[in-house]
Amino acid sequence: MSSGNILEPSKEEKSTTSGYYDSAMRWVEDTYLSWFGENRTSYGVKDSVAQTKVTGNKDVDGIQDSVGETVGNTFGKGGLLGGVGEGADKSVLRGSG
Repeated sequence: MSSGNILEPSKEEKSTTSGYYDSAMRWVEDTYLSWFGENRTSYGVKDSVAQTKVTGNKDVDGIQDSVGETVGNTFGKGGLLGGVGEGADKSVLRGSG
């Protein structure tokens, strides 16, 4: 228990609760992404490209979106570099080895 406020959880309690929440949310995100043949790497690539529109021109933006989808799908489930995407997802993006 914490020595201060009874309603305030201790650092250990916060850490445990946060750990469970983080694990549960990672599982939910992974499950959701896998339904669409994605992993964190492929989704991240697509999202990054989508957020960096170069022009307001719909044709140029469409080409950029297509390139982002293609590169992202390469790292997704069943993609040419799907194993690399999964490896990056497990080792880098989740912070575990």
